[in-house]
Amino acid sequence: MDIEEFGLSGGLSKDQIDMMHEKAIELVEEVGVQIPHEGILKLLSGHDGVGIEGDTVRFRSNLVLKALKEARYDVPDYGQNAWVIDAGAHQTTYYDLESMKLRQPTTQDLIDLTKLGDRLDMVGSAPVVPLDAPIHLQIILMHKISYEYSRFRCNDIYEHMDKPTSECADYVYEMAQVAGKRFTFGVWMISPRSFDKNGLNVAYHLLGRGVPMWVSTMPVAGVSAPITMLSTLVQSMFEHFAGLTMLNLINTKSYNYIAPDDAFEADPFDMKYSTFVYGSAEYTRATLHKIALCRYYGIPVIAKSLNTAGKQPDAQAAFEVGVHSLVAALAGARAFRTAGLLSCGEIYSAEMVVIIREVFEYLKNVLKREEFSDATLMVDEIREVGPGHSFIGRKSTFNHFRKEYWEPELFTHSNLGQWRDMGSKSIWRYANEIVKKRIAEHSYRIDEHAQKELDRIYQRAINDEKLADSFKVK
Repeated sequence: MDIEEFGLSGGLSKDQIDMMHEKAIELVEEVGVQIPHEGILKLLSGHDGVGIEGDTVRFRSNLVLKALKEARYDVPDYGQNAWVIDAGAHQTTYYDLESMKLRQPTTQDLIDLTKLGDRLDMVGSAPVVPLDAPIHLQIILMHKISYEYSRFRCNDIYEHMDKPTSECADYVYEMAQVAGKRFTFGVWMISPRSFDKNGLNVAYHLLGRGVPMWVSTMPVAGVSAPITMLSTLVQSMFEHFAGLTMLNLINTKSYNYIAPDDAFEADPFDMKYSTFVYGSAEYTRATLHKIALCRYYGIPVIAKSLNTAGKQPDAQAAFEVGVHSLVAALAGARAFRTAGLLSCGEIYSAEMVVIIREVFEYLKNVLKREEFSDATLMVDEIREVGPGHSFIGRKSTFNHFRKEYWEPELFTHSNLGQWRDMGSKSIWRYANEIVKKRIAEHSYRIDEHAQKELDRIYQRAINDEKLADSFKVK
């Protein structure tokens, strides 16, 4: 038999979540949300239980409960019973692998970082924005490269990339069909209780194509939501419920859901520095509440524990990621997102991706399933080895030491002399070497026919004036 797994207790009770649920639905019914889109308002006006005043929309509770019940979450096979790391959130500042200094990322950086993530079996959105490409081509290129060099990226429920205009969405949709990749569209709410108008335009444009759609919102405590964590969670629930209900009524050709990656976020804010504080003690506590809420509603748990306020792949970054992820893992999370992000999302670091992978190998070994049996108690071995002798030469030691002991790749257990003999390298430098090695080892490419079609579509996008115009400020 196995030893019982470690875990956390405490946190929000069912009764407490029941009360938050009732309050959130009450807000949906009595306060409503702003939906600034004439076409969508017209579609909603044909449904019983929808109240519209100007562009403010209220939904009766039965419609909300129906939307929650009908939400669908297509978690891939590799996300069912394994640890999943998301390593991407399209950043615009990057630590150069040679100089280890900050600069803007390029198309080649995007390719290299996509290869790194694929080599490490990581999922998620594109890691960086190729700022050497024109703005109207960047999102399209990020999807194209993700499809070409990664098995998982931009192809599962852990992806959350924007398609900011209808023209852009059409190109990504076409490429996804050619590449056999998953295509969804997400509508973001702008707290407090309003929708992004551009997002509504694209969602309306895609209606009827059978595209799965999701809703997400990120209220910030004390800024775009009340100051307490619990009130921010209630606002997040209210906004998610209203958004999901809207999608459930208008996007009838496919399924709709609450995006698990940012589900029921309660983002803390540092009033001294006027910044988000990912990796903070408050955010770790918010993650525990998020996990409880996601379980209550049957939403896959994805802990946003890999973002940090650290500015370099250093002690602060590793500590915040490690502690936050350990607490989330003890609470039952097995999917984690935003590996590689530093300074609360301002910077991307390939070395931080490698450090995070090592952190998770550590966590897996802390929380691994442990057998309890005569074979592991080894009483006979204790009997046979007498005073003054050693177990190091025993056959049982030779047969089991690799299973019993994890051998780190990055966090080596060398002594001072051995470390000096190996070049006295910092963790950052050692991680940098591993990054380059993993990129060089990468071999996956999409099949040749799909590659040619993606190139053809992208070439068409390069010469599409309507696409370029759609990104101009009007």
